[in-house]
Amino acid sequence: QPVSAVKKRALASERSVVEITLDGPFQVIGERINPTGKKKLQAELRAGSMAMVRSFARQQEKDGAAVLDINMGTNGIDEKDMMIRAVYEVTAVTGLPLCIDSSFPEVIEAALRIYPGRALINSISLEGKKCQRLLKAAKKYGAMFIALPVSDAGLPKSVEEKHGVIRSLVKQAEAAGLAREDIIVDGLVGAVGALPTAALDCLATFRYCHDELQIPTVCGLSNISFGLPGRIYANMTFLSMAIASGLTMAIANPGQDLLMNAAAAANMLMNRAGSDLAYIRRIRYVEKKEEEKRQHQPPVPPAGPSAQPEGSTKQAGSPVNGNPVYQAVLNGEKDTIISCTKEELHKGTGPEDIINQLLIPAINKVGQLYNDQYYFLPQLIASAAAMETAIHHLEPMIQRSSSEKLPTIVVATVEGDVHDIGKNLVALMLRNYGYEVIDLGKDVPASAIIEKALSAKAAVVGLSALMTTTMMHMKDVIAEAVKRHYDGKIIIGGAAVTPSFADEIGADGYSKDAADCVKLVGRLLK
Repeated sequence: QPVSAVKKRALASERSVVEITLDGPFQVIGERINPTGKKKLQAELRAGSMAMVRSFARQQEKDGAAVLDINMGTNGIDEKDMMIRAVYEVTAVTGLPLCIDSSFPEVIEAALRIYPGRALINSISLEGKKCQRLLKAAKKYGAMFIALPVSDAGLPKSVEEKHGVIRSLVKQAEAAGLAREDIIVDGLVGAVGALPTAALDCLATFRYCHDELQIPTVCGLSNISFGLPGRIYANMTFLSMAIASGLTMAIANPGQDLLMNAAAAANMLMNRAGSDLAYIRRIRYVEKKEEEKRQHQPPVPPAGPSAQPEGSTKQAGSPVNGNPVYQAVLNGEKDTIISCTKEELHKGTGPEDIINQLLIPAINKVGQLYNDQYYFLPQLIASAAAMETAIHHLEPMIQRSSSEKLPTIVVATVEGDVHDIGKNLVALMLRNYGYEVIDLGKDVPASAIIEKALSAKAAVVGLSALMTTTMMHMKDVIAEAVKRHYDGKIIIGGAAVTPSFADEIGADGYSKDAADCVKLVGRLLK
């Protein structure tokens, strides 16, 4: 089927698409992942930590952002390196598309190169060579971009001059092979305290872009009230007027309930599709959050890709899902899990109890969320890495006598299969229980698996396969074991594997997940 020639205004991540339409719902680009004015975030970035970046990403998604702006511009760091890291870290914890925000073309290009989706560039102005370089990058990587009406002459001095710069930017973009559907215009909001016509000028720009150019618009909302008291009132009134004038998006903090409530109400009053139900959901969310705040409990947001799932295991009478160690695994917080683990040890919880009562229940919950398609592969990987970090910290504290030494287990993903996340979790879990685990990796031939099992005198061989086409190689491993007289146990697992298949090929057992594998091995080795 031929590729459609119809161009769409849409941003995309690995897991979601956000469509941007002239008369669709007003949407917020979350602004919080920006170190400007945030001393704590600046310090974390200089220390190489991404914990706050991930936290901001998750929270903004819960609060209703449609897109997340990522800015790593601060002194004392390699901005390009940190931007690349931030893209990887944020895409691991949220499915929202990203807006790449930097003053340096090389930073934007590096982020676009590795971003697994269609990003938004923030921003491209009419400034000489920089404009041409960024337009080429937008074309090369298929990105949309925010057109900032600033030229080599500086800020436009009138509405007419601003509109002229916008037209020139559009013309330059079209000459570079881009289309109007690739552009969102920044209204360039000024401070009404300094320029009394600032709001009116912006409203005129929103109408001009909507009605004449048929191009969506965006703005930095809070600029309008700079230097004024009671800024929230000016911001919200301006927002309502702007939406009515055609404003499509705003770069703002979605954690401001008044802003998000006003946006939801404006969408409803303008009869945008689905806005009535969205308004009701929004108000119910805020009411519930306020009620829980009164009860001194953390808020429970509407269900979404990053909403905090609840666990059911208990420890010392308290819900495990409220424990920082458990949450660190659930959230994939490998940067903070050591400090959480140390605090738990300080409370008197033993290292084995932390593993058995917090880490293992947490990774089991992650597996359940993954199976339910509530979590996705990046979140699964991040959670496993967090758990492994904690295990490495706790292992030296666990006393094991020589008589407690457990058998050796060889694990591998079978030949032809390059998927190893499930196998890695199995290996991690078995090690946590004290087994000596030899992980041969993925795409391993049957002969290599049995050779290692024989030389290591392994009691068990664990085989993994994700696909129906590759799981048949499990049968080859069993045939090789018979041929080489390997008398240990062979167990299998993986997405396509079933208990009946295990029986069919003569395996000694089947496990549905990592936790079940530990139990299976224990039964087989009694």
